[in-house]
Amino acid sequence: MRDKVENILMIRKGAIGDIIFTLPAYYMLKANFPNSKISYLVKDRYAEVLKGFPGLDEVLPINQQISASKNMLRIWKMGTELCRRMRKNNYQLAVDFAGHGEHAFLLWLSGIKHRWGSTKNKRPVREFFYTNTFIRNLNDVHIIDQHLRLLEKGGLTPFPVKNEYVVPRENLAKAHKLFADLGLSRQKNTLFIQPFTGDGVPGKRWPLDRWVMLAEYWEKQGLQVLFGGGPGERAQLREVAARFPVAAGQADFVTSVGLTALSSVVAGGDTGLLHAALAAGKRTVMVVGPTNHLRIGPYRHPEWAVLPPTGNSIEDIRFAQVLEATETAVNDVAEKK
Repeated sequence: MRDKVENILMIRKGAIGDIIFTLPAYYMLKANFPNSKISYLVKDRYAEVLKGFPGLDEVLPINQQISASKNMLRIWKMGTELCRRMRKNNYQLAVDFAGHGEHAFLLWLSGIKHRWGSTKNKRPVREFFYTNTFIRNLNDVHIIDQHLRLLEKGGLTPFPVKNEYVVPRENLAKAHKLFADLGLSRQKNTLFIQPFTGDGVPGKRWPLDRWVMLAEYWEKQGLQVLFGGGPGERAQLREVAARFPVAAGQADFVTSVGLTALSSVVAGGDTGLLHAALAAGKRTVMVVGPTNHLRIGPYRHPEWAVLPPTGNSIEDIRFAQVLEATETAVNDVAEKK
């Protein structure tokens, strides 16, 4: 692209993993436009995730409650205000990583010259409102790479891929304090377990009792074990908390990523925290089912995914498989020390 681009808008309203998957695209945009201001449009409940995008200039939060409501008047007012703000910010380039119809129309209405959209399948109407599109229907290509192809298709230089989530200093300090308050030592190896996955999506959760079995095994081997989770999952981990340290309900998302950074190995399902931990440089073990691990699994490390031996039911994944995967991970970390 030869046009002068001073202001860029990225769009991915949620959820956490989907936002993390735009991180390398963010770095590519910064590399191609080092002097440009970059803003990010996101649902307000996920805005904190963007704290790990170093150098991001502005966050434009969308009210989740209004957007999920059926009050068309409130939705219209919110859309009108958003359009006004876009015009005021004078974006020359907008990149929509979800490719929703309402996004395409809003970007066109806002007068943004370059409007790029990633869509699930061919949508002629949306393609009319976008100036550059990429259909992300490549089943065995990671979503991150498909986002990067959208940027390359727009003419950007494909610099070496950078996937680095940076925990801010204040969140890392909170993680250190909570780690110590939970009785954990930085001098010992720690297994961080994230037993639940995003918003309780059916079929993505490996049974909790098996995660507890894994924790018991590694505790006997001398490792510390820390369970993570969101505020709403604290109650489900009440019995676990009687045996192991549990951070659920005591740390926000970014601080939780900080806790994974203090750990040796991070294990869990296909969830945003696992993807963020990997981007923060941690060795992960991801239990995946029923989704395609090449498309949404550990980025550039498909071998770190644990899959059902047959079919795609996550409950078919045997305890022995996950135990073997964590043993490999623990040994990998030990070899690097």
